[in-house]
Amino acid sequence: MIPTLKVFAAFLIPLVDLTASAASARTAPDLVVAQDGSGNFSSVQAAIDSIPKGNTERKIVFIKNGTYGEHIRIENSFLTLLGEDRLKTRIVWEINDRRYDPNANADRKGGASFNLVNASDIVIENLTIDNPGKLGGKPIVVFSSGTGTRIVIQNTDITGLGGDTLSLWTRGLYYHRNIRVTGTYHFVGPRGTCYLADSIIECLGSVTNALFNEGIDDERQKFVMQRCTMISKVPFGLGSNFRDAAWYFVDCQFPDTLRPDGQIFIAQSNVNAPQPVSKMFKWAADRIYFSGSKGPDYPWLKDNLEKSPAKNAAVITAAWTYFGQWDPESTVPPAVADVALASDRVSVTFSESVTVKGQPTLALADGKIADYQSGSGTATLTFKAAGPAAPAMLRLNGGAIVASRAAAQLRWVPDSLTLGK
Repeated sequence: MIPTLKVFAAFLIPLVDLTASAASARTAPDLVVAQDGSGNFSSVQAAIDSIPKGNTERKIVFIKNGTYGEHIRIENSFLTLLGEDRLKTRIVWEINDRRYDPNANADRKGGASFNLVNASDIVIENLTIDNPGKLGGKPIVVFSSGTGTRIVIQNTDITGLGGDTLSLWTRGLYYHRNIRVTGTYHFVGPRGTCYLADSIIECLGSVTNALFNEGIDDERQKFVMQRCTMISKVPFGLGSNFRDAAWYFVDCQFPDTLRPDGQIFIAQSNVNAPQPVSKMFKWAADRIYFSGSKGPDYPWLKDNLEKSPAKNAAVITAAWTYFGQWDPESTVPPAVADVALASDRVSVTFSESVTVKGQPTLALADGKIADYQSGSGTATLTFKAAGPAAPAMLRLNGGAIVASRAAAQLRWVPDSLTLGK
């Protein structure tokens, strides 16, 4: 029996209710998926396919409760998949490694249940993604390939029964919070930089390498696990890597089933290695750090964070993890960087790309109104003016302007914003 999340509630931090935010008066979901026909689509894939691959706007797809037996492929960016209920909104597809099932990818959507292909700024929230493939093998659940970065997965169950359950391999930036992942070997294995917090990681098999990490593009790439709980009924080893990696375990809990010899180790076999593994490291091979972790009294589980670039646990946050490239926990709204006036239009440039929902307006100094015209999905919005006049106030007019970039919660431009006199 797999323990429920309630057992570990003390380790979970409540998230902003994105469901409520997305369904608020300020902005409704762009698309609704419902099996009973009450939405825009009855399948998740159909809703995804309706969004252009070159999309640059934040699109919110709200998925009503139900079990969706679908093999998912996402090739568009700036997409939020938001379930109605974490346990009742389920995407289920059984697929296994081709060595076990030669026909696994007959539809050419990918070798996992849920495939991200060249997809950036993705948010997956409040649902379950399940691959019920047989125990063992590689029934991959969530997989990313090609390019892709800034992938957020939170308040979500990702359940598999074998290796590579959650495998984001685009060498990008990944943020996970309040997730539950099950599997056997290398079943949480980011290639790139990953921050994983307040989550439950359950190892289902007696393996030596539950976790995997690889960061070969930059010495600052790392895998941070903070306030996570690992559980297993059978003896297991923590993980392995065969190329450059850096590991941080901060305030984590490990079970008594963690083996005495179960520390992170360098795998000595890699079929793709053009040279011996020992010669494939650019940086130090022993960058494995612990701080405040609880578990068996093994020497290698003792605090050693002072040997790391962080030096102490107080500096380890999501923003620190991504070394200035991304702060997914920021709540700072996009700021106005510039206002340009022309004879019949006003251009408002923000500090980052924004997405427009509804029809915001500009109140002009002469009392007239300039209506939104274009620019959603970029940093500059254009408003149509009836003659030259300085803008006085940006008013959302029942709509919304949100940051396009993926984050743990939507970041809204204030309902009214003074631009000048």
